[in-house]
Amino acid sequence: MKLKGLAIKNTLVALEKLHGKDALERVVQAMPARLRETIVGVLPLEWYPVELTAALHTAIRDTLGGGSWGESQRISREAAKTEATGVYRVILRTVQYDTIWDRMERMWPQYYDAGEARWIDRGRGHAVAEFRGLAGFNEGMWGSIAGRIEVLLEMAGARGAAVTVKDPSSTHATIEALWLE
Repeated sequence: MKLKGLAIKNTLVALEKLHGKDALERVVQAMPARLRETIVGVLPLEWYPVELTAALHTAIRDTLGGGSWGESQRISREAAKTEATGVYRVILRTVQYDTIWDRMERMWPQYYDAGEARWIDRGRGHAVAEFRGLAGFNEGMWGSIAGRIEVLLEMAGARGAAVTVKDPSSTHATIEALWLE
């Protein structure tokens, strides 16, 4: 399984913005030696093995998260702010939440070369999605997706958002999103 470098690159940018250059270097050094050269040279439009992102989030957990995966979600919130700037931010403000969920299902293959995201329950102020057909994910990667969804909701006009991951595994998870309109 592979994923697009854009999410990896923006995670690194957000990590440095939140924690500084020294923390970024510590995270990179905590990764397996064979992946270090690849992570520092990530190109946004290239495809990379899922192992690279999994190792990045493991290093974040071990270096900055005190053994908790939560820091991945916080860093990914910041990365999402970088990803959705300019005209995208304006567009997000003009669409209904249902449109966001529909587009998110279509956006999945732009970032991941396998699996699917499917919203199984959507209503006013809540949505539940199933992510299936994947391989190699860890809890940090799921937290990364959750953090990006939170920011997407906030940029669309939600006064607050909380996204949680239920039953994460290396191949699937359920994500629940709650927000205040």
